[in-house]
Amino acid sequence: MKVALFHCIYKPDYRGGAEVVVENIARAIKNSGKDIFVVSVGRSDRHEIIDGIDVFRIKPFNIFNFLDINRQPAWKRLLWHVIDLANDIQTWKIFKLLLKEKPDLIISNNLKGLGYGVPLLAKLMNIKHVHIIHDMQLIHPSGLYRDGQLLNFLEKAYLFFCKSLFGNPSKVVFPSFHIRDTYDRLGFFKNSTKVVLGNPLPLNVNIKKLKKDKKDDEVVFAFVGQIEEYKGIIGLLKALPGLGGNWKLLVAGDGKAIAESKKISLDLGRVVFYGHLNQDELEQKIWSETDVLINPSMVAESFGMVVIEAYAKGIPVLASDSGALPEIVKDGKTGWIFKSGDWYDLRHRLEFIIANQQAVRELSANCLREAERYAMANYLKELF
Repeated sequence: MKVALFHCIYKPDYRGGAEVVVENIARAIKNSGKDIFVVSVGRSDRHEIIDGIDVFRIKPFNIFNFLDINRQPAWKRLLWHVIDLANDIQTWKIFKLLLKEKPDLIISNNLKGLGYGVPLLAKLMNIKHVHIIHDMQLIHPSGLYRDGQLLNFLEKAYLFFCKSLFGNPSKVVFPSFHIRDTYDRLGFFKNSTKVVLGNPLPLNVNIKKLKKDKKDDEVVFAFVGQIEEYKGIIGLLKALPGLGGNWKLLVAGDGKAIAESKKISLDLGRVVFYGHLNQDELEQKIWSETDVLINPSMVAESFGMVVIEAYAKGIPVLASDSGALPEIVKDGKTGWIFKSGDWYDLRHRLEFIIANQQAVRELSANCLREAERYAMANYLKELF
């Protein structure tokens, strides 16, 4: 079987968790013995080989490259999205590539910058099509959408065109019931087979507790992710002053709120910022030191990749009740849930954890068992 894997960004370019998931799926498919090639956005049209996988980069026909979208003003991004939705030149480039490579299966992910002609091409060329949802990108161009959020006219138009262009792939894979139900309510994929599959653990992540049992009473918390206000990092830091007990917070990641985060933390003296860390660095500096991961997100998370990575190291998670997080974090079994945006509730949970360290240790074995559910082999079995 020959598989065409589409995603807007592919290594060495990265933006978020979706890129890590897609890269690992590509490598796992290759390791399974199937023929695979990747199609992604590039600075130029070119072919390269990465990890033994053929990668075809397509330069977008648009007013700027998708790789630069975060640096553009709102008016320019609006025009870019209009062109991206109906980009016949991109569709033609992909059509020629599919004719040449002749895949048996198309697996599409986020298609920003590649144009939204892939579902139509799959239908016209009679190629089985599996689409993997990672976020709310087909509902809102930012990929961020809160339950019940009112859309303006342009956002409604965007949603309508996405719904029409994607139609009904053979199968649609959702990382959580929360995100599946959101797409269902808005009328997407009415005639597709729908499967809920939590994102798989990266191939290079071993399920093994790293932190040794300690003799002191210090509790080490960690925040791993984008340093953005909507991820809850500012609220978390503002909840810490006056928190009693022996604790510290490790922060790994980067983003627009990094300067404000460091400013708030100055007087605390217990917050360590590491910046962006790769997988090996995370193991050495974060997972080997952490007792509890904190995920205080204020937006409707479609999954929570960092949560299952923490589980794989036997680390319980304190998470908000935003989006899919309550599906992944089982309150009292693999961690604790607090009300999103309620920093008093978060503070109360932190105080409980500091005062009840034995409870933290007792959850570690549950987390390791839960991580087994997200093995890549299980994911591929359902994907095909």
